[in-house]
Amino acid sequence: MQPFKPQPKKVKRPTNRRSSRLLAWIEALRQRQLRWERDRRRKWLLFLLLMLLDSKPAQMFFPSFDPDPAPTPPRTNRLRLKIRKKADDETGERPVFDANEHVFFDYSTRPGEHHLHVVDGLTYEDILELNRIHRPHLLKTPAPIPGMPDRYKELPPHVWTLVEHLSSAYHRRDAITALKLVVSQEAHDWIDVCSASDDGWKELKRCRMKTPEMTIREFSRAASRWREEHHREAEERKKEAKETPDNNGPKPPDLD
Repeated sequence: MQPFKPQPKKVKRPTNRRSSRLLAWIEALRQRQLRWERDRRRKWLLFLLLMLLDSKPAQMFFPSFDPDPAPTPPRTNRLRLKIRKKADDETGERPVFDANEHVFFDYSTRPGEHHLHVVDGLTYEDILELNRIHRPHLLKTPAPIPGMPDRYKELPPHVWTLVEHLSSAYHRRDAITALKLVVSQEAHDWIDVCSASDDGWKELKRCRMKTPEMTIREFSRAASRWREEHHREAEERKKEAKETPDNNGPKPPDLD
């Protein structure tokens, strides 16, 4: 009689994949809910901390950097300014703009100028006046270019504007003259050749690039390419003239 040998236990494997997937999804959902709950508690704690810092007991330990209020003119000056402004409005004259008066009292736009309002009761002219006082470097008037046509004398023309004016026969002559004053002198001969033909302005318009600086440099590059092509054509004509016999010249002897 053989001794009894215990059989090894078989490990039961999940036979239903759907149930295992469902358990994994439930576990992921539970972890997500726990994370949401933890984030919600953190937000509430941060809100309470900010409320405590804004309270008066906290301000005693953590004073602000600018505890002093903004200076304000006395009551008498405020009444005097309001009476003066009202009198100016009654006469219909434009009152003189005062920056301090505007900052301290925040007046609205003057009567009759509501359609010109830009921001904080200021019109475009008021902003220009403040820039002339505090930021004069923004309003520098450039020196006029000698020889500039009358059409572009008030402000220095933009090179893109000149390139666009080449399409109009009415503006083309002045645009070419102004363009020669803007671009380098190396491109003047090429511009003259293009302006002499009827469709030469189309070649000039092809020089427009992504930026004004690139556009100005492109005129010099196009002129150098034109010179190289012109020189190459002249060399080819000379070479063809040497290789082609002259029928009108003297004939060699013994040739009918």
